[in-house]
Amino acid sequence: MSIDTNKPYKAPKEYEPKNKGFIPKTKPTSIIMIILGGILIVAFTLAVILGAIFGISKIVEAINTDISEPETSAEVNRA
Repeated sequence: MSIDTNKPYKAPKEYEPKNKGFIPKTKPTSIIMIILGGILIVAFTLAVILGAIFGISKIVEAINTDISEPETSAEVNRA
């Protein structure tokens, strides 16, 4: 048995797809779920980013006000 290596491979007829032009259809509920999932992912990502930005700025602000304000109460100054 000789194999011709110059000829492209052709699958046997039994393995060929029965309906080559078939395009699977997505149900409307699936499309709605995909859109809602995308919206949720975007909203969660924005919430994390904004939370990090505002949280870090509040932490830095709190640290700066603690350092810059002098201690004035008598109880704090007691050694």
